[in-house]
Amino acid sequence: MSKFKLKDNEEEEVEISKDEIEEIVPDADFRFSLVVLKTGEKHFVAGTKKDIQEAVGIAYE
Repeated sequence: MSKFKLKDNEEEEVEISKDEIEEIVPDADFRFSLVVLKTGEKHFVAGTKKDIQEAVGIAYE
């Protein structure tokens, strides 16, 4: 599990594990990414796609 700061409220964090992730979609400015979970939940978090993949232990694509 890794913690990520939310885009809309950087004081709040969400914990995500690699097994929960369905897809990671980079934002247009690449500072944030949309993380889509297998449960259907979506979170805009701080970090590039590569940052998120490295933090949770997914090989970078």
